Amino acid sequence: MTDATSVDNAGTKRIVLLVTTLAAFLSSFGISSVNIALPSIEKEFLMDAILLSWVTTAYLLSSAMFLVPFGKIADIYGRMGSRIIWKS
Repeated sequence: MTDATSVDNAGTKRIVLLVTTLAAFLSSFGISSVNIALPSIEKEFLMDAILLSWVTTAYLLSSAMFLVPFGKIADIYGRMGSRIIWKS
């Protein structure tokens, strides 16, 4: 016989695993999409290879820089409250 807390705990673990896996995929997907867009960026803005390397570095640094503050905002206001703040 299973009680409600063990079932709820198993569901919570699956949700946490899903969110963590999705976040890991999206971070690597974002960096890959920037790398794929580099030839178009080069043609559009007439950039050389050194400046193009800064595009990828700037994307990586900015995503890492905002990770902790946005996580803290989500902890303070909850999921729905942080979505309202991000959309405004």
